[in-house]
Amino acid sequence: MKLEGQFWFSHQGRPLAGQDRIELLACIADTGSISKAAKAAGMSYKTAWDAVDAMNSSSEQPLVERAAGGRGGGGTRLTAAGEQLVTAFRRYQQEHAAFLAKLSEDGSLDPYLQVMNRLRLRTSARNQLYARVVALQPQGLNDRVELVLDGGQPLAAIITRSSSERLGLCAGAEVFALIKAPWVRLASESDQRNWLQGTVSGCEQVEDQLALEVTLDGGAALAATLPGSSVVPAVGEPVTLSIDPGQIILCAI
Repeated sequence: MKLEGQFWFSHQGRPLAGQDRIELLACIADTGSISKAAKAAGMSYKTAWDAVDAMNSSSEQPLVERAAGGRGGGGTRLTAAGEQLVTAFRRYQQEHAAFLAKLSEDGSLDPYLQVMNRLRLRTSARNQLYARVVALQPQGLNDRVELVLDGGQPLAAIITRSSSERLGLCAGAEVFALIKAPWVRLASESDQRNWLQGTVSGCEQVEDQLALEVTLDGGAALAATLPGSSVVPAVGEPVTLSIDPGQIILCAI
């Protein structure tokens, strides 16, 4: 038995890019021209133009833009968002193909469906921040894992060395930092560990506690549960939060 499947990115329920569109974007990056990219990708100019227009309309940020001063006085190029989309698609497409190939090796899908169920990450931690490992620094029996979040803000976690080895952590590894809302505090001068900058997006008083919602610089959301007596900035104002490195759980991707 052989399993086959198509892989697509979508945004807010609207198809964004599949194999054909990704190849078109790659050809635009190589040629600097929609017409040349269309020819290289084996499609008409109108089809290519319509695809670019649809992708730009469906994405939060333009994927393709006109470039001033290119060959012949101008050209077309991918934006940073377009380059990231191509890179991400190719990576996930490889994982998708490898997964289908693995399933095809056995006539019964039950063992692999069981594996999929075990791999589904379910956690009570409200905060799940995507990050990349920058470095590991030994600290006795532990490792201090230096991370960088989307948007460039640094974050450090302290975990046991055996945990680092079990997760296969190294520079460049991708992880999720799991942080329970009560572990997030308002930053103070006396505790400057893991300061994260953001903007208050919501605040609600629930009995003797405050439920604080913050949009971090870079776009990630962070929730904090604070004592009701805490004084926090108003919605829309900047805020600095702090997290103890020892209260961060890492999950390797």
